[in-house]
Amino acid sequence: MEVININYIWIWLIILFCCIIIPRRNKLYFEIIRRKKEGRKRKMPEELMKEFIGKVCGITLFNESFGVTGKIVSVEGNWIKVEEKDTIRIVNGDMIRDIKIMPDKYQK
Repeated sequence: MEVININYIWIWLIILFCCIIIPRRNKLYFEIIRRKKEGRKRKMPEELMKEFIGKVCGITLFNESFGVTGKIVSVEGNWIKVEEKDTIRIVNGDMIRDIKIMPDKYQK
């Protein structure tokens, strides 16, 4: 009969991932859904966003690990229109974590 050695570090990593990392990530989504159900909306300040229009920016989203990189074309209400290399994307302002202007070498 063969004895299987179980590496307990993997079991602890799986428990850590399932009990701590995933619930923290989902808590943010549930907060956004709860706010919408209550009728509270977070409005993006359009005055601040106007200085980003026409510049190549990196937008980090809550639900994606990489985000969006492209030129911000317009801001209307709580939506941002972003022009990537060959596509145009519309990003919801509720899902944005942060926006940063890319260095000068990316500005065209």
